[in-house]
Amino acid sequence: MQKTTLALMMGASLLFATSACQPPADMPEKPDDSDAISTSTQTVKQPSSQPLIEAKTPRALTTALVELSEKQLTNKLVCTKLSNTMKDIDNRSKIEDIHAVQRQLNACLPIADNVEILQWLKDYQALYGRFLGSDDYMDYADFHEVVDTIEQGQKLSVEQLKALSPRQRYLTELVESKKADVSVLYVGEGTFIFHHNLKAMADLFIPYLPKDQAQFIQRMAKDNQNIFWNDAAIAVSFNEVVARAVFWENYIQRYPKGYFSQDAKYLLDLYRYVLFFGSDNTQWTDDAIHEFLEPEYKRMIMQLTKRPNSILAQDAQKFLNFTALSDSERQKKYPVPSKDDNGYKIDDWAIPRYQLTEALPIPSSWENNDRNCLSSVICVDYNVE
Repeated sequence: MQKTTLALMMGASLLFATSACQPPADMPEKPDDSDAISTSTQTVKQPSSQPLIEAKTPRALTTALVELSEKQLTNKLVCTKLSNTMKDIDNRSKIEDIHAVQRQLNACLPIADNVEILQWLKDYQALYGRFLGSDDYMDYADFHEVVDTIEQGQKLSVEQLKALSPRQRYLTELVESKKADVSVLYVGEGTFIFHHNLKAMADLFIPYLPKDQAQFIQRMAKDNQNIFWNDAAIAVSFNEVVARAVFWENYIQRYPKGYFSQDAKYLLDLYRYVLFFGSDNTQWTDDAIHEFLEPEYKRMIMQLTKRPNSILAQDAQKFLNFTALSDSERQKKYPVPSKDDNGYKIDDWAIPRYQLTEALPIPSSWENNDRNCLSSVICVDYNVE
């Protein structure tokens, strides 16, 4: 009997220690007398180890251990259905449905493996896309007035809310209340969308991810909280483009075989391209690509040339060498055909850009664009949740 009691007490102690080490949930559980999960809004109850502590006899201890195991199995069952629960949320759901998912994630993430966590992250990101109607763009006068009112910190009038669709009205009230991680984001050309606080999304998963994955989604949340493109213009500063390119090069060097390494390479190529080629509506040099528009731009490019074991350093040196060539030297070294691949005459503005692509062959951000890496915390294929 003594050996049996001792074994049970050691098992109880081990279970109690394991339970005590679980990270606390960010959101408190709602009281619930039932452990069964019947709807997508049901929360996951963490099994309590209090009965183990209070057990005074071997029989009481055995009963407590059995009950604890049953609750852990129930929680595990809820976690296996979590992806389906998230897929049930759409543009008819309420914010309380997302809060319920967040509580379930807080309970399930500490006991999940990496494959499950990454799948939940993907599902959770897609969930917010459906909930907010990420394909719904507001570009009409009434919505502009609503945005102006919110930005001025004023209360929306009944008339302003009535001018919106029922779903837009609901989401706008969430934005106005500031009680949800929802905001209105300007995406260019006079258009707005509803947007999620990406830092809040990343913070939910970061504690349970390996360092390389955590750093990836943390940086993505920071960079993608606002837009990068605005009507074929680059919506961030030259300094910021440099900083992003440097970050992704460092990331690839640090985690060459990381889970997100391919997406990191895509991001590096994207920022390399816009750093040296700009875009249709954003240029860092004069039209002839001889002089930088700001002295600071040249200073930063020269700094890049000093990076050790760096493709950015090679790019920067090639770019500086190209700017130093005269037009005649360029034509001799990088001859330009009379017509482009589509049979059109290459105009004077396009000539130095054509030559730069020969001197600095970086994959074009316009051609290599099958992945969307500029809107949330992980990349997804275009037109795919």
